[in-house]
Amino acid sequence: MEHQFGCCLWFDGQLDQAADFYSTVFEDSKILDETHFITDEHGEIGDLLTITLELAGCEFLLLNGGDAFRPTPAVSYVVNCENKDQLQQVWDQLNQDGETLMPLTDYPELGMFGWTNDRFGFSWQVRFGDSLQTIIPCIMFANDNYGLAQAAIDEWIAAFGGKQNFVIKGKDDRLRAAGFQLRGHDLIIMDSPEKHDFEFTMGNSFYFYLKDQSDIDQVWEAITKEGKEWPCGWMEDRYGVYWQTANQQLLDWTNDPDTEKAQRATQEMYKMKKIDLAQIKQAHDGIK
Repeated sequence: MEHQFGCCLWFDGQLDQAADFYSTVFEDSKILDETHFITDEHGEIGDLLTITLELAGCEFLLLNGGDAFRPTPAVSYVVNCENKDQLQQVWDQLNQDGETLMPLTDYPELGMFGWTNDRFGFSWQVRFGDSLQTIIPCIMFANDNYGLAQAAIDEWIAAFGGKQNFVIKGKDDRLRAAGFQLRGHDLIIMDSPEKHDFEFTMGNSFYFYLKDQSDIDQVWEAITKEGKEWPCGWMEDRYGVYWQTANQQLLDWTNDPDTEKAQRATQEMYKMKKIDLAQIKQAHDGIK
């Protein structure tokens, strides 16, 4: 399966343990790729930098980023299970040594449902979906973002391309939850009037494989216009949600088997906020 979108989970070490754990929990799981530090700016050369997984059809990038950021329940991952036995099994594994946010039980509006932070701190909503197992990212708007979910959907669709699938409304015709697609990938947003003691962090982010420089430029301008620019192609929108720039050529250059070329490309990328593909290619090729 060729993915255009993925979810990035920020770790401080433990990548191998996490990859083994998630591959055991979810259906149709496999390791797609591993990368290692090839420069010493952000880690020990040779140590694991990333592990890319496919879990129930969804791509996850596990990033060994250090202790600067922690995961947040403001971003969770909804696991739709094929049957109740599978639901119980997934719940038992994710909840073991974790933190229960809502116990697994039969709720009047939700049916069989549970919400937990796993042993690594990442947040999962587990439900009976009556179909093949899937994982759908869920973004919770609360506190200062409450009431802005529809505006965010509209802006993200304009930035990345996509469509809105459904909306669930509550009192006063206010949006409670909605489903939408960005470049063919399903996401959910929830609008919560309750006060929460968590906000968005770099511990959870999303990335798209953008086609070319023009695609990168358009997305970067749209997301950072009222948001923030961060190094290495990371973007923060005006709601505090984090997005990353991925590109296949960029990955090819920074992971070139020729270590000197890969180092030059990587070090050039480290100097940037918005990704400049031509500049990184020049560095990769040794052109000054």
